[in-house]
Amino acid sequence: MQDMIEDKKRDLADSVGEFIKYWGFKEVHGKIWIHVYLSDAPVTAKELTTSLGVTKGLVSTALSEMLAYRVVEKVSLGDARSPGYQSNTDLMQVIFNILRNRELKLTNRIQSNIEALREEIDPSSPHLEKVDRLHEMTTFAVDSLSRLLHTETIPTKRLRTLMRLMS
Repeated sequence: MQDMIEDKKRDLADSVGEFIKYWGFKEVHGKIWIHVYLSDAPVTAKELTTSLGVTKGLVSTALSEMLAYRVVEKVSLGDARSPGYQSNTDLMQVIFNILRNRELKLTNRIQSNIEALREEIDPSSPHLEKVDRLHEMTTFAVDSLSRLLHTETIPTKRLRTLMRLMS
C-alpha cells in the first residue's frame, strides 16, 4: 500500500514538474515543490536528493531559487547545516511573487527596449506602425500585470483595443 502511494506521488511529481517546465521553470522545481507540499513535516535537502534521485547540487540550486520566489520556506530542525523546507501554502502569494519578480520584470524590460527602438526609428519608416503595435501590447501587459498584482480591475476597453491591434 505504501509503495503504491509513493509511486503515485512520483507520478504526480513528474506531472507537476512537466507543468512547471512548461511555464519556464526547471522540472525539478515542480518535483521538489510537490514533495515538500505533500510532506507532513519539513523536508531536508538530503531527503529530497534521495527521494528524487537527483544530485545534491541540483537540489541546492533549485531550493535557493524557490526560496527567492518564496515558493518554499526554510525552517530550523535543530541542525544549522541541515535545515528543513516547507511549502508556502499561500498559493496566491506564490503566484503573485512569480508574476512580480519574473513576468513583470521581463515585460518592463521589453517595454523599455521598444521605447528605445521607437526613439531611433525614422518617423517615415514603415516599421514604425509595427513597433507602435508592439508598444501598445506591452503597455497593456505591464499595466494588466501591475493591476492584477494590486488586485485592481483591468479595463475592458484596453483589452478590446489590444484585440483590435492583434487582428
